[in-house]
Amino acid sequence: MSNLSTHEAALSLVRGGIDLPLRTEVTRRHSEELMRNSEDFSGIRAELFSCRAEGMNELEVMADTHTMLLRCSGTASRMEIVWPESDHRQKLSEFRPGWVVFSPASSSVRVSKKDQGNYQYISISIPSSALARLNDDKFDATRLALPPQAGPCHAELCRVALAMKNEIDDPGPAGMLYRDTLALQLLIQLLRCTCRLTVPPAKGGLPACSLRRAIDMLKADLTQATSVRELAAAVDLSPTHFCTAFKQSTGYSPHRYLINRKIARAKELMEDRRLSLTEIALSSGFSSSSQFATTFRRIEGVTPTAYRRSM
Repeated sequence: MSNLSTHEAALSLVRGGIDLPLRTEVTRRHSEELMRNSEDFSGIRAELFSCRAEGMNELEVMADTHTMLLRCSGTASRMEIVWPESDHRQKLSEFRPGWVVFSPASSSVRVSKKDQGNYQYISISIPSSALARLNDDKFDATRLALPPQAGPCHAELCRVALAMKNEIDDPGPAGMLYRDTLALQLLIQLLRCTCRLTVPPAKGGLPACSLRRAIDMLKADLTQATSVRELAAAVDLSPTHFCTAFKQSTGYSPHRYLINRKIARAKELMEDRRLSLTEIALSSGFSSSSQFATTFRRIEGVTPTAYRRSM
């Protein structure tokens, strides 16, 4: 595994007839980049990274643009974020999919965190000049002050960022028009949210004993799907109330939690080189090797074959 990796990306800004480069430099320590794909959304650059780390690792981004780092898969722990220019820092006990780190233009951010295995995130670089699309007679959006912040991403902003991720993963028809629409939606959410790009983590959830019982039922036999109705009945809740409380406690719906457990089990079985991927898929609760491969790549960012090769 590489201990240090650095790459630069460049956007261009035309001002007064001169093409001025906008730089973004990303440095990772003690993590491995497995895959990187990028796309331009009308001057907003989005890069999708698939990485792997075991233990503490660091990420540093220095950029002329506003930068959003949205976690797409894998949960990190013991996370500390520092924005040196503003002398601002923030600590998070965990960093889940759908959580974001935001760094204002012409600044840097340093992130240290603990990961266990593969994870995926999307980095979105937004030139201050792009906000000019929202200008009107009474308002200059390029002067918008966006403070550094980290935590659960505002729902609408997260939706747009994940739509960008999906477009990178699987481009569809009318791509240029769609990408332009997503860029405009992202800028509007930045304008409307400003100081509220992140929201407080949800409180509440299941009592510890009820959560343990539900998780034990989900883990008991991965090849047999336990229904939400059965899980809810076991802890004396309605299915709707159970799903809400379960997600508040774990950060995942019961279905997604079960999928994550199946993926974790598959990773364990991959260490046994005598087992084929089909055997691993069926033993982990997937109905077929193709379903396993599709689900694994969607969550981990790499195919089962590529993941096993990297072990």
